[in-house]
Amino acid sequence: MEFDYTNLREFIKINFRTLKGFAVFLGIGTTQLGQRLSNKVPFTQKEIDKVANGMPAGKLDMETIDSLFFRKK
Repeated sequence: MEFDYTNLREFIKINFRTLKGFAVFLGIGTTQLGQRLSNKVPFTQKEIDKVANGMPAGKLDMETIDSLFFRKK
């Protein structure tokens, strides 16, 4: 199953400015992030949880998490 990460890419631009900044936040490399965004490797529960609960602005609601990580192509 493939996911549409368009909303996640926009979220990254707004909150981290670059893919590298987001990768650093997640604790992964830019190559690993690229694999996830191209549906070659799935995001881990730990990575999704970090975005959901570890943002400086506060926790994200389930609707936002769904739109970022679980929107099907």
